[in-house]
Amino acid sequence: MQNILVILDKPKHEQIALQRALELAEKTAINLHLVSFVYEPVIGLPVLAGSLLDLSEQLQKERANWLQELGQEYSLPEQTTTEVVWHHDIPTWVGDYLTTKPCDLVLKTAQKQFGRGGFGSIDWRLIEQTSVPLWIAVNTHWIKRDRMVAALDPALDNKLHVALNHRLLQQGGALAQRLDAELELVACMPIPEMMVESAAFREQLDGLKDLLKNMIDESGASSRQTHFVVGKPAAEINRLVDRTKARMIMVGRGVRRGPRGFVLGNTAERILGRSNTDVLIVP
Repeated sequence: MQNILVILDKPKHEQIALQRALELAEKTAINLHLVSFVYEPVIGLPVLAGSLLDLSEQLQKERANWLQELGQEYSLPEQTTTEVVWHHDIPTWVGDYLTTKPCDLVLKTAQKQFGRGGFGSIDWRLIEQTSVPLWIAVNTHWIKRDRMVAALDPALDNKLHVALNHRLLQQGGALAQRLDAELELVACMPIPEMMVESAAFREQLDGLKDLLKNMIDESGASSRQTHFVVGKPAAEINRLVDRTKARMIMVGRGVRRGPRGFVLGNTAERILGRSNTDVLIVP
């Protein structure tokens, strides 16, 4: 994880994504590219083109000055670059950027929190489209422990699900090591309550635990604890994250085939929709 793209918040907002990036930079040498987006749709109106001809340059110059002030306010790593981008669509720009520039992680503050959990449209599009791991940060002053929870897919009879679990474990293990954080794993079985006490289910659960243990060992990820929960994944996994006061939940981005390629699965979408902390989406 050497090259990180950081999408900055607007001026006068708390720079949560930047704070997360600087925390990573304190632990290891990384290259940060800080991008500040500015755009004024009214400039595109033909009737105003003459009077607003130089407004675009003025706005970008003001934002560039702000970036210089930001560099003085924060202790930025030596290998940090900054850029002011005039663009109306952040996800499209990010997608184009990632096709030409090597990048290991995209970091962004959540666009908007609708009460408890939930993201804005820009965030959901980035979640669906970003080709590298995406870290969406929220304001989590209530966090008490430097702990991260990775949600594993229990469908281990599917090679695509297993491969996604491996990528999740590799990313989670590497990030936890860089942040000196504890990594915990959770696998949720969506089994009706009436089946939980059955001998057949207990036998199946024991088999699943063995398979997951082997997969975790093969990945090389160091996990503090693996949780096995039963019920609706969105509710049970987020309940575990809240109870352990984890700073982040990690999920894999779906494994559907077809013209849409890899997209966010329904379960992952429900988990993220109820999340109350930072999230890392691994494609």
